Amino acid sequence: MGKPTLRQLAYDNIHSWIVNGELPRGSVTSEIELGKRLDMSRTPIRAALQQLELEGYVRIASKHGILILDSSSERVGDLLEMIASMILFAGILSWHTRQEELLLFSRSQSERLAVLLRENDGDAGNRQAFIDFEYGLLRDLIAMCHNKEMDKSYQTASSRLLWHLNDRRWTAPYNGTTSEQLTRFVQSLALGMEAFREALFAYLHTLKRTWS
Repeated sequence: MGKPTLRQLAYDNIHSWIVNGELPRGSVTSEIELGKRLDMSRTPIRAALQQLELEGYVRIASKHGILILDSSSERVGDLLEMIASMILFAGILSWHTRQEELLLFSRSQSERLAVLLRENDGDAGNRQAFIDFEYGLLRDLIAMCHNKEMDKSYQTASSRLLWHLNDRRWTAPYNGTTSEQLTRFVQSLALGMEAFREALFAYLHTLKRTWS
C-alpha cells in the first residue's frame, strides 16, 4: 500500500476530530486554523473539506468559515432508517440463505449480551460497552450479506450519526427499555422474520426517540 496523500491525511484527521467530538457539532473552524493544526497548506485541507461536505459532515461557507454540521432530527431519522433497512435486508437474506449461521449468530450474541447485562447489575452502568456491542452486532449482521458497499454504507452512516458518542438510550429512564428491546431483537433472529421485523422496528423507535 502506498503512502497516504496529504489530502487523505487531512481527511482522516479532520474526520476523526468530528467523530470523537474534538470539533464539536455546531462549531465553526477555518482552513487556516486546520492548516496550522495539521501543519499543512490549504490545498489538501480544502480537498479534504470538500469530501467531508459531500459526506454531510461540514458546510463550507466562504465568508463564514467551516461549519461542523449538527444532527437535525430529520437527518438522524433518515440515517437510522437507512441502517434499519440494511439490517432488515440482511436478516431476511440470511434467514433464507444461511439460516444455520444466523441461528448460531443469534445464540452467541444473546450470550454476550446476557454477560454484559450481568456484569452491569442488569442495567447500563457501562454505557460505552453497550454502545460498542450494538455497533458490532449491527455491523456483523450486515457483513453476513458479503456486500462491501453495504458494509461501507453502514460505517459511513454510523460515523455521521456519531454513534459512539450517543448514549442517552443507555441512561435512565430509557436504559431498561433499551436493554429489553435489544435482547428481544437479538433473540428474534432465531424466531422467524415476523418476530425479527417487530423487534427491529421497536428498537429503531427507541433509537429515534433518544438520539441526540
